[in-house]
Amino acid sequence: MAHVKLHIPGPVEVSEKTFRAFCSPMIGHRGQGFKDLYAGIEPRLQTLLCTKQLVYLGTSSAWGVMEGAIRNLVARKVLNCMCGAFSDKWFDVSRRCAKQTEALQVPWGSPIRAEEVDKRLATGQFDALTLIHNETSTGTMSPLAELAALKKKYPDVMFIVDAVSSMSALPIPFDEFGIDVLLAGTQKVFDLPYGLAVLVCSSASLSKVATLKVLRY
Repeated sequence: MAHVKLHIPGPVEVSEKTFRAFCSPMIGHRGQGFKDLYAGIEPRLQTLLCTKQLVYLGTSSAWGVMEGAIRNLVARKVLNCMCGAFSDKWFDVSRRCAKQTEALQVPWGSPIRAEEVDKRLATGQFDALTLIHNETSTGTMSPLAELAALKKKYPDVMFIVDAVSSMSALPIPFDEFGIDVLLAGTQKVFDLPYGLAVLVCSSASLSKVATLKVLRY
């Protein structure tokens, strides 16, 4: 097959070194070899995301984690911050998960502003919000530090952040920002094949999951 050079946001070109690694013999995913591999990856991911929390690898696309976060962290109502194709779709996902949801819609190409989010959260209706840090469809980046600062004002609202096209390209200090779920797929800035998700969860989000009676496996 002829080499096709990709000029799209993702999946991106994967290096020859990465391709060679995929030619390694399989190891058992319940064996010591996998435990050793994961143990070597974990601290480096924690350093990358500036967190003491465990960083998880999910065997799905980023959308699998996005849907899982909605299903497991929204008990009352979710505010979907929408500024492009991917963030707009989160509103559809929330409705398909039978969650009460409200759209904070801005024109495509415009960022999500903390002032507007503050107004919506001040109503007390919401226990979660979704935000895409860098909206891939328009190349628009929202001011994550300013938005995350609202977490101190609304500590009971779960902040769910998609960083698919920014994680590892920009510093995102998870613990400092107080985000509850930060997620990405590997097919963009990580320069890896698709089909793997990276996510980190706050202690507050894990505690909330433990209190919900209706969960998905």
